[in-house]
Amino acid sequence: NRIPLLFEGGGDVATQVSKRRINWAAYKMRQNQDKIGVFVSLVSTKVPFKGTGKEYIGDDIPEVQKAVKRAIERCCIQLRAKLAKQRALADDRERRKNLTKYIPDVSRAFMSVLSNLAERRDDERSAPRDSECEDLLQQVRSKRLKESDISEKLRIHVEQCDATSALESVAASKASLPR
Repeated sequence: NRIPLLFEGGGDVATQVSKRRINWAAYKMRQNQDKIGVFVSLVSTKVPFKGTGKEYIGDDIPEVQKAVKRAIERCCIQLRAKLAKQRALADDRERRKNLTKYIPDVSRAFMSVLSNLAERRDDERSAPRDSECEDLLQQVRSKRLKESDISEKLRIHVEQCDATSALESVAASKASLPR
């Protein structure tokens, strides 16, 4: 449009195509909620202007409609990929935030279970199951293993899992790129 449409707002081909002929849900976009700006540049020697002052490009020529629709759909494909990456990153951040939020509770519960097991082992004098378990219970009995140690190990494990998943996603995205 050369000037803002004052009298026939939304009558141009770009607005009509983007509102009526594009299935935004197919590109994982919500037309009424997401803020998406559509700008179309039509270059030709014979532009089909409408209105008395050649204010806008009409929506009545099928070739122009198809060209505008194809251009918008190509942009939507690229935008969908970008939005998917952003949503995946946001989901990863949210997952990590949730995991780290519960680390103190988990470590407290884990320490409580280990303390109860260590006390039962002292009372019952049951046969040891394996050396690793017995070593862990011995550390609890001798107060060498603390809740803060468990919290730190859980935090390190969450970070390692995040780093591993990030590397896997980068490798997967590189594998999907065209050569």
